[in-house]
Amino acid sequence: MTLKALKGIRVLDLGIVTAGAATSGVLADLGAEVIKIEGPTYIDPFRDWQGMGEGDWWEQSPPYRATNRNKKSTCLDLKSSRGRELFLQLVAMSDVVVENFRVGVLDKLGIGFETLRQANPHIVLASLSSQGATGPSAGNVSFGSTLEASSGLAHLMHYPGGKPQITGRALNYPDQIVSMFAAGAVMAALVERQRTGQGVHIDLAQRELSSFFVGEAFIAALEGTLPEDYPDGPPAALQALLRGQDGQWVAVTISAAASEGARQVIGAVTSEALGQFLAARPAAEGARALRQAGVAAEVVVAARDYADPYSPAPGNALALDDAGHQVKGQPIRLDGCDAGKAAAVAPLGRDNRYVASTLLGLSDMQYEALLAEGIFATRPRTAAAQ
Repeated sequence: MTLKALKGIRVLDLGIVTAGAATSGVLADLGAEVIKIEGPTYIDPFRDWQGMGEGDWWEQSPPYRATNRNKKSTCLDLKSSRGRELFLQLVAMSDVVVENFRVGVLDKLGIGFETLRQANPHIVLASLSSQGATGPSAGNVSFGSTLEASSGLAHLMHYPGGKPQITGRALNYPDQIVSMFAAGAVMAALVERQRTGQGVHIDLAQRELSSFFVGEAFIAALEGTLPEDYPDGPPAALQALLRGQDGQWVAVTISAAASEGARQVIGAVTSEALGQFLAARPAAEGARALRQAGVAAEVVVAARDYADPYSPAPGNALALDDAGHQVKGQPIRLDGCDAGKAAAVAPLGRDNRYVASTLLGLSDMQYEALLAEGIFATRPRTAAAQ
């Protein structure tokens, strides 16, 4: 789904995988013109994840499709002097650049913030690195799992006596929260630019942002009140994850305020009584009875269940793009804004001519020469090796 709140804003997207590409994806969903820029020797690694179907391997990845809908695509060699020159011309007519490379990569390419600001004093650069631009860990590379470990999230999520828990490649939770916060930071920077007339460099450390979500635990540790394990306790009288008669899991939290209602249904606010109640009926029926008594209870839903047309997927969590592919939806709704269908992911380099001719003013002959030279491309140079 596409809104129009950011219509007129142009974003150059150097983001890869989730953190960067999903950040610009949110901006695209909100109406910005997002031009995804990949290099012929370095395409978004997401293109090579979980490919399926017929056709070129770099066009088959569902995760890539989910994070890059609503975007234009150009393939431009930023490692070449001519490619950098063309990129900086694009910067001069754009509002935002998004990237999540390792610290120092943009400078090595000759397109660091100072260079971007020379091309466009009003540019907003969102740098979403692992550890931030400064400090002893600035050069570290990370994935969601390592961010969960270094931020404290993995330890916080462990079961009493058990090992730390990570969400892993299936979710990479830190990447998801980074993209939402970073999109908000970009919009704040655009407001700041409007106020001051100056460009803004956003330095967002993914580890610091992940740690933000365990802030209460850090404060408790400083005060000496943080337990080694996290037993059930206030404000929950009981929390449990138990199976129904049909084998499906049900998550239940009985708050102190809901204890009396729970007693009327299960007899006593204990894990044993709750387990017996759920085991005697299908999970959905048990959860429904608990909710009717004022208790928070939900059946655990697997991602595959969303493929069912009668699935309980909330609101706009899922959507169909204009090619009929199922993609992540946009949960943000703005009153009075008609959100149309998302544009399907663009094939690599589909919008090269738009970028070259419409934006950069090159002739067809000039574009064809750059294409032959490899400055522009429509397939990765590594394609033959796959």
